[in-house]
Amino acid sequence: MISNALSLMILIPLLGAAVSFFVGTRAKFVALIASLAPLLLSLQMYMEFDKSSTMMQFVESYDWVPSIGVKYTLGVDGIGFPLVLLSTIVSVLVIIYSWGETKKPNQYFALLLLNEVGVLGVFTALDFFLFYIFWEIVLIPMFFLIGSWGGPRKDYAAIKFFIYTHVASLVMLLAIFALYFTYQLPDGSRTFDMLTLLKATQNPEIFPPALLNIIFAGLLLGFLVKMPAFPFHTWLPDAHVEAPTAGSVVLAALLLKMGGYGLFRIIVPMLDYVDKAFITIIAVIAVLSIVYGAFLALAQKDIKKLVAYSSVSHMGFVTLGAVALVPLSIQGAMFQQFSHGIITCVLFMSAGTIQHVVGTRIIADLGGLADRMPKFAVIMMAGFMASLGLPGMSGFVAEFMTLTGAYATLPTYVMIVVFLSIVITAAYHLWAMQKAMFGPILRKYMDVHDPHAYELFSMSVIILLTLLFGLQPHLMTDIMGTAANQLLQPVATLSEMGVI
Repeated sequence: MISNALSLMILIPLLGAAVSFFVGTRAKFVALIASLAPLLLSLQMYMEFDKSSTMMQFVESYDWVPSIGVKYTLGVDGIGFPLVLLSTIVSVLVIIYSWGETKKPNQYFALLLLNEVGVLGVFTALDFFLFYIFWEIVLIPMFFLIGSWGGPRKDYAAIKFFIYTHVASLVMLLAIFALYFTYQLPDGSRTFDMLTLLKATQNPEIFPPALLNIIFAGLLLGFLVKMPAFPFHTWLPDAHVEAPTAGSVVLAALLLKMGGYGLFRIIVPMLDYVDKAFITIIAVIAVLSIVYGAFLALAQKDIKKLVAYSSVSHMGFVTLGAVALVPLSIQGAMFQQFSHGIITCVLFMSAGTIQHVVGTRIIADLGGLADRMPKFAVIMMAGFMASLGLPGMSGFVAEFMTLTGAYATLPTYVMIVVFLSIVITAAYHLWAMQKAMFGPILRKYMDVHDPHAYELFSMSVIILLTLLFGLQPHLMTDIMGTAANQLLQPVATLSEMGVI
């Protein structure tokens, strides 16, 4: 493996973003090259990843600010690596999908690359200080993508997105500082090392229950808002509806996964040591997110807003699987993160394509588009089938694993409610497809046609991936399985793993 591969995956898009600002219309070529390099590195890492190991892999650790205990530490395991792979795949495809962007393309593609830098940093950082820096970096490109390339209410949506997520991040930062100032290493110094601090939370003599509960609540809030979970979700529909298509894709496929990653990396290892009421609270939030998101999606008139609320519902399965605290449910929830990250790409790309080809996203104003856009109709239908959980596609496997594992620990009546929500999920997907794609074609749409080849290419690759991981889920679940089991064990530090 190339030395310092994780650093290169972060550095190359960062340099690409800087170069893109100065090359005008050629920025898309720079962006494509700068995003392909991390993808190739992640594919090589996939080939070399030890699926049976419980240790962090591809670890890099250097002193950064030793006076305050800050280190530049990167590493991945079965929790982080699937999201690293997802980020590199999505970044390449969204750049290809946006190939025809003409409004300030240098800034547009630079922001997409900067977003990739942030999410890769979040999924690989093993130092809380570094983790928080990358967590906040992501806000910058998304704010400007919405504010500069968004719809009529773009300023409102951008500011709402920034305020919601930034305030929650500040609460999370206070919790991180509480961890930092409470724990001292044997030599009296302090550290931001993530695994070391998580291990320390398991000692009630260091972290009294009352203090630990407060810290846990602060961390949990930051992750739930980012996912987003009910009732912290209200920023999401506005951000999605006003964002450009690429912004919506990146937001749903990658930024939401940061919250889920936080659940697995930080929240689940702490659950055994905080008040048990938190488990009930998180479970209630998960079920409400699943049901509430599904019913709101069913009520939408705008197809993009329908997809936005469907994300709230689908991410509820991630929360549900995490809090069920059995290896199968955790593994299923991790796979749901990966699967939803792929599927939601084609859903938002479909909504964006309809907008710029037809001129509207209002479902009632569409009809018969399959007659004029046959290639697009096949891809969109496949994406919607994947999202509703059609067997043979990745969404079905993820939800089946999550629900099967959760059934063993959660009350039966809770599972019945969740199962009924799946019917609602199928209803809004099928209704939207029938209204938009089928039936008699409206006269005003006689001149529309299939979108550009580069858009169809990106969407087609995503459909192939949903089929690949739906028919061969072990390609990803085997990586996640060891991590899912390890999450229910005491946290091990990098030094105990023998990595550093």
